[in-house]
Amino acid sequence: MRRRVAITGVGVVSPLGNDVATTWQNLLNGRSGVDKIRDFPTDKLRSDIAASVRDFDAERFLSPKEVEIYGRVTHFSVAAAAEALAQAGLAPVHDPAASDDEAASEGVPTTDRARFRYGCLMSTGMGSVDIFEEQIARSAARGPRAVSPFFIPGVMPNSATAVISIRYGLMGPSYSLASACTTGTHSIATSALMIESGDADIMVAGGAEAATRLNTVAGFGNARALARAVDGDPTRASRPFDRTRHGFVMSEGAGALVLEEEQHALRRGARPLAYVTGFGMTTDATHLTRPETNGAGLAMALTRALERAELQPALVGYINPHATSTPQGDAAEVLALRQVFGERLSQIPISATKSMLGHMLGGAGAVETIAVVCSLRDQELHPSINLDELDPAFSLEVVRTRRPVDLRYAVKLSAGFGGHNCALVLERA
Repeated sequence: MRRRVAITGVGVVSPLGNDVATTWQNLLNGRSGVDKIRDFPTDKLRSDIAASVRDFDAERFLSPKEVEIYGRVTHFSVAAAAEALAQAGLAPVHDPAASDDEAASEGVPTTDRARFRYGCLMSTGMGSVDIFEEQIARSAARGPRAVSPFFIPGVMPNSATAVISIRYGLMGPSYSLASACTTGTHSIATSALMIESGDADIMVAGGAEAATRLNTVAGFGNARALARAVDGDPTRASRPFDRTRHGFVMSEGAGALVLEEEQHALRRGARPLAYVTGFGMTTDATHLTRPETNGAGLAMALTRALERAELQPALVGYINPHATSTPQGDAAEVLALRQVFGERLSQIPISATKSMLGHMLGGAGAVETIAVVCSLRDQELHPSINLDELDPAFSLEVVRTRRPVDLRYAVKLSAGFGGHNCALVLERA
């Protein structure tokens, strides 16, 4: 028998709020986090909009020296993990001003032996782009000896996982993975697999991104992948499933979940928020950036997730899709969903988190999974915004305003450059 995987804590940093409660409330209210880019000149870019994190104080979670060493993606990751672990009752909120002895007492309370069963898989698709840009510019201007000795630990993709593991004494399986826009969802699925198989009892899992920089926006824009403001309004740019969708909106932030073996959680008095009951992972193996047009790979990932959960498609009550707002991506995803759900697809509520948050790349799947957890917990669905006219090729029950539900099972889908697909099945606690 596979061990049951509970979710006992969640944490978020997003353009709609720097914690779960604020982000979730803004999602329910249909608020967009998309705005004009303010951090660098955009006059020569094809798109000048993004969804950016605002009013975030990294020194609430890290010392000034740590803030300087690590990139924004690590700042977000540590903050999201701190909220998730605090909600799970596993650690107090970190005090960056604490002494070394005091900081050591902040770790997850356990025996030394048990620490080897607690791990972290906090991942990023693109890493610390800000640190990389800054240090390359410093080298070009002043020579290689000007490069910071902290460049490597600052820029390496596993920095967030390392910092979180050190801070909380997580001595089990801890690393990061990268699969573009599927990174966060893959991290959750892989962590759930470790708990199911008995290799870990607790995993801090999720994804983060902070890649909204001049060169990345230029690269995505030159690839004709980015959306633009609609009638001068940035908040209308991300429009999944709409007939006039024309690209995605870059976003940043982090989502972290505490996954825990059910009996382990119950023994210590933790209350599960939801369960990860199934997951499936596939690869299109057709093109580096373009999704497989018939959606077969994503459909198989969802089929495997349902089979692992021992759940019939007819019992799924809500779909949180990848839904980037790109013409090809949304079309392929609808075809994938139709292969699994058939004609019933038009009766299943579906809402696209990216319509408000934009596309968080490696962090998207984690934050969107947390939105599903909130739906299961509160029995309420958030809307999709900017759906003025449903693409006539789609037959979908898109949630337009916040909606109360009686929901037991929901699915979350992610797809990424490289053809990577991941699907999760989540169950109400």
